[in-house]
Amino acid sequence: MPNKLRELLLLRHAKSEWKDSELADMDRPLSDRGKKNALKVGKWLKTQALIPDLILVSPARRAQQTLRRICNECPANTVTVNELYCAELETLLKILADTPNTKRVMIIGHNPGLERLLSYLQQKDLEESETPSQDLVQLFPTASFAHFILPEHWQNLEDGDGKLVQFVRPKDIKLD
Repeated sequence: MPNKLRELLLLRHAKSEWKDSELADMDRPLSDRGKKNALKVGKWLKTQALIPDLILVSPARRAQQTLRRICNECPANTVTVNELYCAELETLLKILADTPNTKRVMIIGHNPGLERLLSYLQQKDLEESETPSQDLVQLFPTASFAHFILPEHWQNLEDGDGKLVQFVRPKDIKLD
């Protein structure tokens, strides 16, 4: 039977607005720059034919607004997962383990959890491959995108199980 690899797309929510200090963290909206970057990433995903089969998204307002702008360009089935709000590595791994066997899944969430998941999944032999260096992806800026190839089953993912195919920041995207 042929190997059925899975793809995981990690997207940190776009830049949020900080003007209203009274606003709860969960309720912070996207800034104007965040709105533009989220649309840009959505257009780029479409041009790269990286349309997810399923998007798991945090309930935070900034993540939901990022989702809406991404889906303007590449509609997908979406599920809001309350546990994604500021999720740590262990929670993210559990969410993935519980994900149906879908070929390409996107998670729209937050740091530091996404950064820790990215670091956890990366294969240890990066020097021998053409994947981005650890220095490049050490920080996971807003609206940045990481694309992984993972084993057939998402349950019990171990340190180094993923192959990082690409890491893209909004400033790296050139659209015509």
